[in-house]
Amino acid sequence: RPDAMSACSAACPRWAPAGPRRVRDASRIGSSGDGIEGVPQEDKAVVHFWHLFGSTPHCRAALTSAGRDSPYRNAPLLESRVRALAKVFDTETSGLDVPRVLTKEPELLLWEANDVVRRVVELKRIAPELGGRALTQAPGLLLCDPEDVAAARQEMEFARGTEEAREMISVAPLELLKAVEMFSSDEVGAEAWRG
Repeated sequence: RPDAMSACSAACPRWAPAGPRRVRDASRIGSSGDGIEGVPQEDKAVVHFWHLFGSTPHCRAALTSAGRDSPYRNAPLLESRVRALAKVFDTETSGLDVPRVLTKEPELLLWEANDVVRRVVELKRIAPELGGRALTQAPGLLLCDPEDVAAARQEMEFARGTEEAREMISVAPLELLKAVEMFSSDEVGAEAWRG
């Protein structure tokens, strides 16, 4: 009785037989809203960088104040630096978000990738607690003189004790950056950390 079934399904749509199911290709599913669906893995850092570069006031200011021959206006150069650093510091394994670091501190875009890597290694030697996530939070540390970072770290340890200083550096790396800025400018001096 196919005719009776058709009449019933027309009268009661919820009893209608389901159509063929769509099967989703799991390899093509991306998170919603990340703007990088369908982008090859090796290009994701570059795409993420350009999203941030276009929307970050620091980057816009650097770009608008830069001359015509500035590295800020050389897209292939910027992309090559982002790619080189993203190969060394994979966000998943290192915790360092290269595009975010470079857009928070656009001056780092003027550095060669090898110089950025050397500075990260220097900072890790001085403050082993500085993981990738901590440097992503406080990329300004990369611009600081390593001797100033070492002196500020010593002062933090003296003022707060070694364990508390280590914990603070790993959890709140901006405190180390503030200490470096205070210590290097000598506005307040070392006494501020002894209170």
